[in-house]
Amino acid sequence: MSEPIVHVNEGKLKGNVATTVKDVQYYSFKGIPYAKPPVGELRFAIPQPPESWKGVRDATKDCNICAQVDKLTGNVVGDEDCLYLNVYTPKLPTSSSELLPVMFFIHGGGFIFGNGTDTAKHGPDFLIEKDVVIVSFNFRIGILGFLALGCKDAPGNMGLRDQVMALKWVQRNISKFGGDPNNVTIFGISAGGSSVEYHLLSPLSRGLFHKAIAQSGSSLVHWAQNDKDKIKTLAARIPTVKGKVITDSEELLKYFKDLPTNELIKLSFKAIQTDEFRGGIHFGFVPTVEESGDWEPFLGESSYQLLAKGEFAKVPFMTGLSEREGLLMVLLGPQVLDKLAKEKKFIDYFPFVLDPVEETKLESRLKSIYLEGEQTSKDVDGFAINYFTDVDFLGGIYTAATLIAKHNSPVYLYEFCYDGALNYLKKLNQIDRVGAAHADEGGYILRCEALKDALSDTDKRVQEVLLTLWTNFARYGNPTPKTDNLITTNWEPIAETGAACLVIDKDLSMKYELYPERMKLFLEMYEKKFGCK
Repeated sequence: MSEPIVHVNEGKLKGNVATTVKDVQYYSFKGIPYAKPPVGELRFAIPQPPESWKGVRDATKDCNICAQVDKLTGNVVGDEDCLYLNVYTPKLPTSSSELLPVMFFIHGGGFIFGNGTDTAKHGPDFLIEKDVVIVSFNFRIGILGFLALGCKDAPGNMGLRDQVMALKWVQRNISKFGGDPNNVTIFGISAGGSSVEYHLLSPLSRGLFHKAIAQSGSSLVHWAQNDKDKIKTLAARIPTVKGKVITDSEELLKYFKDLPTNELIKLSFKAIQTDEFRGGIHFGFVPTVEESGDWEPFLGESSYQLLAKGEFAKVPFMTGLSEREGLLMVLLGPQVLDKLAKEKKFIDYFPFVLDPVEETKLESRLKSIYLEGEQTSKDVDGFAINYFTDVDFLGGIYTAATLIAKHNSPVYLYEFCYDGALNYLKKLNQIDRVGAAHADEGGYILRCEALKDALSDTDKRVQEVLLTLWTNFARYGNPTPKTDNLITTNWEPIAETGAACLVIDKDLSMKYELYPERMKLFLEMYEKKFGCK
């Protein structure tokens, strides 16, 4: 079929036949609407179901990405009409064929950048060759996705609600593409990883997926959550650029609805840049605990409390990160990284505000842990990179994994340490440092056309290991149902007796302590800030 036709609930779609880099054939369907365009009066609103169409819709072309600031040019790119998804399948169903596991990819970008439908950055080639169906999609980001004014027309978490709508579309339609609606694995990197964990927590997402993989993200990391009052304050700062003072939520909402898209995105991005925060990175308009109202909240209670009480979806869960996540600061905050390396004043970047006496005690403890404790590299700023690894990523990821494992099994924890030709962040940004940086494992799982260096035999082996672990988990709920010459180690889930962790490097190995002094600190601090009073 050179022009395959699939009939979904909303109408007929014409896709095309594509081939992977290894010349494996698959079917591609792009730009499928999964919700009504959130434009006009629907700007900021809870997403609405998609409309049907007549005839055959062309699903061979790339769709709009969601409106955002381009990090390189500073210009606004994309469009508000962006709630579309792509489906890639190794085979279309027949009366005798078995349905395939579905892997639903949630893109990263701090909830203000990125998209999931650009196949040059997130190509399905590698996973398709493992005989799974891939779904990628866009969701509203920045102020359009996460403005929280405590009203039905801007409740907050609209971008996460978009993700729910896409998951509902999958449940209705994915069998038409050969995918099994009863075997859906959600997975994502960075903000996508945080989104995965939020779906564990939200009652709106219940039953829409069956396994979950959170890569380099958690609902607990400070940059993936913001207080609703702080979001309101951030929003109220936007009209002051034009000399207007608006504090009433309804007036603010009207003001934002009347602004042209480009102006709204630019002004909101400038507001984020001037926002004060603690930690290494900050994105402002991100998920929040919603106010109660005449709508069903995506998240109505603190994520820590929900995790601690065991009020989340009990599905097989994989979570982890790269060994040197803090290398992200080489890109996003080089001056901050240099300042901490020189001045060694850790408390300035600790994400939780404490009273002065507590801060003095904590500063002494932080210096002991990061200056005198275990050093993982010979870099002169290695201790600062470790600190931002923990502050921005590992502290929240580890705490969440520990809480989830108390109420749910299995929970698989990994640390990606390999440094090779497909390390995504390092290679794209030419970071000349040792070790695996933030989101680096993503380049081994999703094809990025810009990563064109020749692969060594070890690169190829590590990639095959990662793809096998991820797709085994999607297929069976267990990344290592058996060991062999490729998968040489049984990946043990976290147990009550300790935090078992798979180290993914040129060889696989298990370890049973993950920076114990560093993680003990963060477990205590999360409990202190968010635990039951």
